[in-house]
Amino acid sequence: MSNVTKNVANSLIDDLVDDLAPVRTLKPSGGMAVTAILTIAACSSVAYFLGVRGDLAMGMAHEMFFLRSGVLLMLGVATAFAAANMARPGVGNLNRGWIWALVTAGLFPLTAAIMSAINMPPVEALRPSEGLRCLTVSTMSALVIGGGLTTWLRQGAPTSPERAGWLVGIASGALGAAAYNIFCPFNDIYYIGLWFTLPILISAIAGRIVVPHLIRW
Repeated sequence: MSNVTKNVANSLIDDLVDDLAPVRTLKPSGGMAVTAILTIAACSSVAYFLGVRGDLAMGMAHEMFFLRSGVLLMLGVATAFAAANMARPGVGNLNRGWIWALVTAGLFPLTAAIMSAINMPPVEALRPSEGLRCLTVSTMSALVIGGGLTTWLRQGAPTSPERAGWLVGIASGALGAAAYNIFCPFNDIYYIGLWFTLPILISAIAGRIVVPHLIRW
């Protein structure tokens, strides 16, 4: 290599070094804060525009409400934390707690499927018109929550955009459904197994397809 070529190469390297700037390390708490704020906003919007289920308003909510809320929030928080943790390369891959939360949440649709196989539920038990509202509102809330978490993730460096997409989708779907849960007055397992599972499934697929293109680096 001639001296001229070496000088040019060294000059280019020096220019690249001069352009380098320190990058602030993202903390998962930042992503969780964004997720929490948007989830609270979604819950508040549901309560404002649709109202609060009657038994909850009277302070005597059905036990299924608490069980459903707990499972959805557990799944949403666990997957959101796993996604936020992926903003730091090499760290997010160590988190596996969300898998157990997903298995727990899967008991609802699994139970509904087994009961349906034993005794097919009547159409009125599924409440299609109410279920479609559940699906619509939950998905809209998931879009807001997932959009905020994805925007935050763009500042980081996820080493597996595909996995991050799944996690963002599941988290936003679960938290979006949890927001609608404040209004939803129905407690039967058939309704829950179908209409509270669909938003999570749809959001997970959408997250896997869309999010990796937005956060890839």
